[in-house]
Amino acid sequence: MTSSEGGEAVLLVGEGNFSFSAALSRIVATETNDITSGTDDITRETDNIAGGRRLRITATCLQTKEEALRHHGSAHNIHTITHSGGEVLFEVDCTRLSECVCLRGRQFDRVIFNFPHCGRKSGVKKNRLLLKHFFLSCVGVLKEEGEVLVSLCNGQGGTPADRPMREWHNSWQVVAMAAEAGLILNEVRPFDGEKPASYQSTGYRSQDKCFHAEQGVTHVFSRSVACSAPQRKDMQQHVLGGRPLTYHIPAELSHYIHRGFLSNSSHPVRLVQDFLVQALEREWPVSMVTEPLPLLIHSSPQRLNACCPEIQDTHTHCYWLHPSHTHTTSHTPSDDHKHIDTLLADTHITYDSEDEGRERECSNRFKECVGEGEECVGEGEECVGVGGYVLRPSLLPQMEILREEREHREEVLHGVSGLVFQRVHISPWSPHREEVLHGVSGLVFQRVHISPWSPPAFHQLLLWGAWPKASQSIPDLGRSLERLLTPYGLSLAEEQGSLWLAAEPMGRLGRLWADDLTDGVSVCLNLDLLASLVYSLPDWRLLWSPDPRFLNHFRLRPLPEQPFHPFSLFPQSFVYDISFWAGPDWQEAAFHALVREASREMVENVTLIDTYTPNTQTDTHPDVTHTYTPYTQTDTHPDVTHTYTPYTQTDTHPDVTHTYTPYTQTDTHPDVTHTYTPNTQTDTHPDVTHTSYCYRLTYRSHTHALSHTRALKLHTHLQSLLSTRMHLTVR
Repeated sequence: MTSSEGGEAVLLVGEGNFSFSAALSRIVATETNDITSGTDDITRETDNIAGGRRLRITATCLQTKEEALRHHGSAHNIHTITHSGGEVLFEVDCTRLSECVCLRGRQFDRVIFNFPHCGRKSGVKKNRLLLKHFFLSCVGVLKEEGEVLVSLCNGQGGTPADRPMREWHNSWQVVAMAAEAGLILNEVRPFDGEKPASYQSTGYRSQDKCFHAEQGVTHVFSRSVACSAPQRKDMQQHVLGGRPLTYHIPAELSHYIHRGFLSNSSHPVRLVQDFLVQALEREWPVSMVTEPLPLLIHSSPQRLNACCPEIQDTHTHCYWLHPSHTHTTSHTPSDDHKHIDTLLADTHITYDSEDEGRERECSNRFKECVGEGEECVGEGEECVGVGGYVLRPSLLPQMEILREEREHREEVLHGVSGLVFQRVHISPWSPHREEVLHGVSGLVFQRVHISPWSPPAFHQLLLWGAWPKASQSIPDLGRSLERLLTPYGLSLAEEQGSLWLAAEPMGRLGRLWADDLTDGVSVCLNLDLLASLVYSLPDWRLLWSPDPRFLNHFRLRPLPEQPFHPFSLFPQSFVYDISFWAGPDWQEAAFHALVREASREMVENVTLIDTYTPNTQTDTHPDVTHTYTPYTQTDTHPDVTHTYTPYTQTDTHPDVTHTYTPYTQTDTHPDVTHTYTPNTQTDTHPDVTHTSYCYRLTYRSHTHALSHTRALKLHTHLQSLLSTRMHLTVR
């Protein structure tokens, strides 16, 4: 048997008296009319395993055949297994399944290990190693979509499913051991050891005695999806005139590009957008169209600060990029200045040829993201300070363009949905209302610090309308959203003239504000955090998971009343500290970006726990000198010069040292100390200091199997990148 041909292939390892394998075999025998009795003794466990499918059972044990037959009832159980079409193998080490000749080249749908134990009175550490080596071994014979079932006595697993739960150090840590093999815990269910009369536990302290399995727990594991390494992506957009502009997407953002959530009708981000729009349409007509918006815009920190007040520091918290290469066509130098302050359109991503012409027409629609005269005149920070290209941190700058364009048109816009092309139904106009909400949604990028509810890329929904007395309409719109989202824990609060929507533990999810000068009402919402809220997601990173178990949950477009049930239970967290020295040009945002890249989004939280700056009071003023008084015992020979090199830790520049060689004529009295006042001219940069930073990183993932070995490897990789890329002295 090389596959599950004719049924589901099940491998049982570590069997004692083969009573559990015999219980499964009775199901097979019943389906083939070979055995007509014993079905009343099938446990819930065996029902779940069989699932109404034909089973092809392979039962194995570590003992020889002679040793196995010494267990009470084993001979009868072996006969039951073989008579129903299964097979029994002896001397099979569950920690070396790939080395077993009888199992070579075979794969199984399920691998079952009931109540593993090293034998005799072994401690928890030995049993942890047994589990670890078993998991590492069984993945070699497990199908890609197969499952591993491990049943443990109550308290051994070290999970909240145990009643009571043991201390972590006193448990077998089954989730952590499975993660070493890339397996995640999908389900936990009770093992009923009393119901089947045919099942008898055996092997207590390596004897033919029963053990307490009454409150046993069965853990169901499956493979975790592979985690791909981040890579820098090249992108292209066209400026007005058709010139392509090539730029790089930072490696830490490569996971968020070209995902198309808003075009996927069953993705939770799209479901939440439809849920909000359809609910608001009952009171306000909502208009959305299908025109694309570019990811890259040209602006300046000053203009973004004025347009996006919710971003505290646009210079630091935005992804400022610079073109890596521009393919030029025949144009004059004046053409560069003519097109430098334009909003880029036509991103060169994969799209159908029939959409290409429409996207190129859009480049003539979106004009001037920044004002006249704001030119990108330099490179690096100089360019950013004056004006440069930036991955859009918000849709507000582009919304301003759409609003200005709408004022010059009489027809109603049909909305914008980022890079997504989907028309939303426009509800009939209410006879007592004239207000229309116009919508735009798309992906935005913000260079935020790593915390549990701060995504660097998320989908933003903007709604705006223009009508008289806009400030009076804000409470009505706020109450509508509050009624809609209050059942999910959202609250509304007023602060600085805006209404903020917030929920625990996410924090702020959006705001509403009015502009009486333009008679405008605007709503800005974070769709990713809203999706996490209404579907009870434990982590926003689940939204970006390619795992089919997550996507299949939303295939039938469930309502928000149907919360998501995690497919990875009780994920482990690992905490590591990292310390390094950094100079005055230290940028914390760059550090967080590097952590995202190096950890592959496995770091859930980064906390600054300590900083240390050496005492630089003596180095701040060149008129303050250092004094050195040598030990007089060393001044026994006045004809021998003394050299003094101070410790470099006290100097702000470790590469600068002071050397003093006293004149030997002054060493006439060896019992008199010499005092040295160094020349302050050698203190080249007395105002520059180095600071030591210590951060605490929490590694945790709800989508991938994260083990201690893998977390430590990622942390070591981060330390290496800090040294090689950021040139920091890691301690």
